[in-house]
Amino acid sequence: MMFISDDGSSTGRCCSRAMCNKVTVTPAMGRSLEGGLAEKNYSTTESPEAPVITNPPSPTLVPPAPTTPNSPPFSCDYWRAHPEAILALLGYWCTLGEFFGLPAVSAFGRDPSLLEALSNTRSDGIGALYREGTASLLNSLVHRNFALTTQQVREEFNTAVISEKAAATQAQLFKKANEGHLKHH
Repeated sequence: MMFISDDGSSTGRCCSRAMCNKVTVTPAMGRSLEGGLAEKNYSTTESPEAPVITNPPSPTLVPPAPTTPNSPPFSCDYWRAHPEAILALLGYWCTLGEFFGLPAVSAFGRDPSLLEALSNTRSDGIGALYREGTASLLNSLVHRNFALTTQQVREEFNTAVISEKAAATQAQLFKKANEGHLKHH
């Protein structure tokens, strides 16, 4: 067995380093520049002991800090612009029907994800209810002093989704809550 000294040359003794590597030199045949065969030495390094590799624990996902000074509650625009915050909060991409139930699905015609509900472009009261109601739902989950509890958001959303006028009125209340203009009750 050969050892590599501090200056990099091969030696029969170990270097003075606390952790030295044992090196085995293996001869091999190769072509020289002149066209003949020449013996080459290839070395392999052996570690004195195998390192123990442990995986770090999975990080805890936390919704990112808002980009506005009005932190929480967050506006519909904030949630729409920060889909990673929704994923961090809930852990998966859930649908509106999972939170609000069948009335929400039937009024929209399908079961949109929360991000799709926040991003819907309908200009009527139902569209506004989906945007602002979804933001209120997320705010109620992330902020314990939000003006409405999660249960209140669900109940008020489902009561309003049955008519255009009720949806528009409730969307305005949700918007006030999302902007921090509605007091906690």
